[in-house]
Parts: sequence; C-alpha cells; structure tokens
Amino acid sequence: MASERTTPRTVWLLLMALWAIGSLRAFLLWSHDPLHAYANSYDQTRYTSCFDVHPDRPASIPPQQNSPQAPYARYRFIAGGEPMCYWSSELAFTGAGAAIWALAESFGGGPVHDVRWVGALRWLALLALSIALSRAWLRRGDARAALANAALLPMLFADPGNTLYLNTFYAEWTALLAGYATFALALLWRDEARSASRFALLALAALLLATSKIQHLVLPLGLAATVFVLDRVRLGATSWRALALGAGAFAGCWLQVAQLHREGAMMDAIDQYNRADVVFTALLPFADDPRALLEELHVDPDCAIYSGRHAWEFPDLPERVCRGLVNFDRGLELRTLAAHPRIALRLAGHAPLALDPWIAKNLGQIEGGEFATIAALPSLGRLLHAWPWLQLALLAAPLLALLVLLVHPGPRRGARALDFTALVAVTMLGTLTVTILGDGLADTAKQGHLVVNAGLAWLFAMLVSGAMRRFRPD
Repeated sequence: MASERTTPRTVWLLLMALWAIGSLRAFLLWSHDPLHAYANSYDQTRYTSCFDVHPDRPASIPPQQNSPQAPYARYRFIAGGEPMCYWSSELAFTGAGAAIWALAESFGGGPVHDVRWVGALRWLALLALSIALSRAWLRRGDARAALANAALLPMLFADPGNTLYLNTFYAEWTALLAGYATFALALLWRDEARSASRFALLALAALLLATSKIQHLVLPLGLAATVFVLDRVRLGATSWRALALGAGAFAGCWLQVAQLHREGAMMDAIDQYNRADVVFTALLPFADDPRALLEELHVDPDCAIYSGRHAWEFPDLPERVCRGLVNFDRGLELRTLAAHPRIALRLAGHAPLALDPWIAKNLGQIEGGEFATIAALPSLGRLLHAWPWLQLALLAAPLLALLVLLVHPGPRRGARALDFTALVAVTMLGTLTVTILGDGLADTAKQGHLVVNAGLAWLFAMLVSGAMRRFRPD
C-alpha cells in the first residue's frame, strides 16, 4: 500500500486548490446577507419541530406555518403545539444546530440564532468526507481517483443547485452527503478485505441514505443488489460489500415503512397530498378521458377540473374535496398503470422532462423577498434549463456507457468504472421511478434532486479521471 508521503507535491497542490476553490464558492453563497437559500415549502417544519426550532417572526404567525415566499435567517426555540416530528437522518444536522444554539443560550447568548450555523456544519461534513476519501485513495497509490473525487467539490457540490440547501432544514443535502458516502466507500473498498469498521461504515452510509428522504427508502437496496450481482459474476461469491449495503438498506427501509404506518395529522396530510398528486399530476393529465378514469378509480368525476394541479392548490384537504380519493392506494395505482399502458408510456416519457429545472421553482431564494430569485445564479442548473436537450443527454450518458461497459470489459472481468456507472444508473432510474410513483409529477425536480446530481457526478468524475491519464506528476 502506498504512503501519502510519497505523493508528488503537484498532486497535493492540486487537491488543496480544489478544496479551497470549492469552499470559497460555497462560502460566497453561505455568507450572503440577506440570506440566499430555499424558502420553506413545508418540509422543513417536519424536522425543526422535533427540536421546537422555528423561524423568528411575529407571535401571531403559527410557528409551524410554511413560508414559501422567502427564507428565514433567524430562528428561535418555541415550545408547544402539536408534535409533528418526521424521522430522518436529516435530524443529525438539525439536532446538532439546535444543540449549538441551546448551548449558546446556556452561556448567556440571546434567544435568536443564525441558520448559517447549520449551513456551516453541512459544508464541513462534506469537506471532511472529501478530504478523507482523497487521502484514502492516495494511500492506495491512486492519485487519479483522489483528484477526481476532490474535483467534485468545486464542480458539483459547491454549485448553487446544491448549496441553496445549506442554510435550510431540507433533507436534500443529507441525501446528497449519504449518497456520496455510499458510492465512494463502495468503490474505495471494491477489492479490499472485510473489516468490522469497513462493514459498519458502509452499512451506516446505506442506512443514512435510506432514511434521508422517503424517496430513497429502497435505493440502497437497489445499490446492494447491483453490487451483489457484479461481485457474484466477477468473484463467484457474495462480497462483504453487498452484505454491508444490504444490512444498512434493510434497516433503513424498515424504519421508513414503520414511519409510513405512523398515525397523526402530519402523516395523514402527507399521505393525502402524495396520493392526490399521483392521481392529478401523473394519471389524469395523460388519460384520454379524465372523467372516465376517475369513475374507474371510484373518485368523484367532477374532480377532473383539478387535473394537472398540485394537491396544495386544492381548496381543502384532497379527501374532503374529492369524494372517493380515500380508496386510492399504491396497489390501485399500479393496477391502473398496468391496465392503461398508454398512460404508463406517456408518464414514463414525460418523467425525465419533469426533472427540469434542477434549481427548485416556486420557492423564494432571497430573505425578505416575495418569491424573489437570485439574478444570474452561477449554476449548471441555468445551463441545463436553457438547453433541455443537454440535460437529457446528461441523463442518457451513464445508461449508454453502462451498455458499453457490460460488453467491454464485461462483468466477468469487471472494472471500477463499470461498478460506478452501474450504481449511477440504478440511482437515477430508481430515484426517478420511486418519485413518480410516490408523488406524481408534483415536485419531481426537487424530490428527484439526486438524479441530476448522480448524472453530473458521473460526468465530472469520468472527465477528470480521463484527463488525469495523461497527467504525470513529478
């Protein structure tokens, strides 16, 4: 095994430059005053309520009320109200931030706290992971992988498409961090012997990914299955990587399934909104006769007027507005798609287009504004939105590359590039499918945030790795 001490100085300089540039890029958005971040559509309240943390605003406004028009930089502890704590690995950051604020108050600090503390914790966690992974690659004598890993920091993770989540309580950053850790550790330890610490860390990464967002509850299972098949074909045996991923995946999936069966106003509202979004954004818009389809679903056919509208646009809770919606469940959804292949095909064809724009819409980005957005935002999301064909090419590239890699070098010979590409393809297809089936097309770009990230990570890693083939550091 190589030593970090034998790594050429040029490689270290490049690594430090990548980490510094990425951190500077993130700092410029993180530190902006007024605050630049995504406003609270509702999701953030699910996590902050676990610690009685709410925006600092007039007492006449209910603490748990959403505020999609603009983000808040100042938060305070406000006890009371109906508990609506949503289980997620996101609570690690929310809880850490709340602990820092509580500690500050115990030492005489004021009752109002800056959300940028949470943003700093998020970035530092990612930066520490990036540094640790690149150093691990260097110890294995692979400077090319170390540089490709570090390049993701300024090129992808510091992009506003991601850093707009820093100073918020959304779970997208946690999902990104957990997904990054899961991919990187699975690739890093591809040919390494099993150890208790490696098994535990890989299982933990899969657990954190599965519990970050409901859209990712089965994703680690798909990743575990992918590693199982690739290693089984290549090695003729079940690898410890597949078992570790599977252990974390099953634990996370079990927790999410248990959460789906929780009772209470919060879970009931989430369930109603999700099922209504499936009916009115994923099924009706692609039906030749929306009224007939509603009758088939035993839902009030007069509700066809809501076709294409989000559940939050309804005048009341969906089940109160549309008689019979209470009987619509996932089983009926799948049976409907099977019975109406034209709807299924139209939905599948439209799904990739629904990932645009990568920068979430319908949410304010500037503190004190009214659905104000950042002018000339320096993000790849603007480029992908301006040229939709470019995003489609980005999403298609890993899938086409996987077909090529399955031929050469092929799964029997195997290659780290094959493993990486297969994991990316499963992430993209799995996340998009679960998002569409679980929430329709209501908020696909935001809920499927990991899809575009996976495609960009694959592209940048492959480009940097390919460029480094010709690089011979002194």
